[in-house]
Amino acid sequence: MNLRFTILIIAFASPLSAQDTPIIRIDSGVSGHIHPALCITKKGTLVAVYCKSEYKPYLITRSGDAGKTWSKPELVPHSADRQIYPGSLTTLADGRLVHAWNTWYNAADGTKSRYVEYSISDDDGVTWAKPTRMANSKDPKQHSVIRHPFVELSPTNWLMPLMDRTAAYDPAAQKESRFGAVAHGLVPIVRTPKGTLISGKGMRTTDEGKTWQAIKPFPDVASQGWRHQLVALKNGWIIASQIVGPGVGGEKINFIVSRDDGKTWDMDHPVEFYNPGRPIGGRACPKTVEIDAKTLGTIFYDTDAKQPGGSGIFFRTTSIKSLSS
Repeated sequence: MNLRFTILIIAFASPLSAQDTPIIRIDSGVSGHIHPALCITKKGTLVAVYCKSEYKPYLITRSGDAGKTWSKPELVPHSADRQIYPGSLTTLADGRLVHAWNTWYNAADGTKSRYVEYSISDDDGVTWAKPTRMANSKDPKQHSVIRHPFVELSPTNWLMPLMDRTAAYDPAAQKESRFGAVAHGLVPIVRTPKGTLISGKGMRTTDEGKTWQAIKPFPDVASQGWRHQLVALKNGWIIASQIVGPGVGGEKINFIVSRDDGKTWDMDHPVEFYNPGRPIGGRACPKTVEIDAKTLGTIFYDTDAKQPGGSGIFFRTTSIKSLSS
């Protein structure tokens, strides 16, 4: 007698796993507003900045071997005489780096506020020019903050996603205007290889901001836009960070992927990036860059003092292949 068996395969919506790569400790004993930023230069040098404690010291470190080793963290130039809230790093098309940050000051009405400054490096982040204050930034009616890399639409048009406004900034003239009709707030905005702009507010535009279309479903980037990220890869994919679990920092960090120019997002197949098996200390604030066609690199922090080595700022690579559907 022939017996026929039916095999039922149940597909669970459980996270995939990123490549099991080592976690590199960059520094220890971190606390407060750490908020790391990361960029990669045209020469392949990784440059990172972060606060070790509450606003100071504000430190910079570099890696020339894809994040395996890092230089001894040093004080960020121009930060010794300022109380700085950390900002962002952007690599321009011509190879220069732009480090933008938020400087605290006492406004005329007696309130404490912040304005955006930036400094440019033309030698892979070794030296930095005198800071430039963004136009309209020191206005007591505005409380300006930058946390994400800006989008270089052209050499004279930087799309700046600020907390108080979404600005089109001309660095040559040091003038700014409003970008488009939508104020996005402190969320990341990226441009895909096709020229599409994707906003962490859950929208996309193919006409440089003239009109925006809502994306649904979309990863929850906007509710705490300053701690999340969007990254547009050269292969056309886009990744967003997802913090899973209760508490301040959740229990793990996932990557959510779009493979069709941001139109749809693979919400059912999150790619697990960091899972320490306990609540994450702090908000992690991951920042990711594309090291090469096969590898991503991410800087993040975890303030749990009970982990081996105590609280720290960390770096980890991820295989782009692990983001496949």
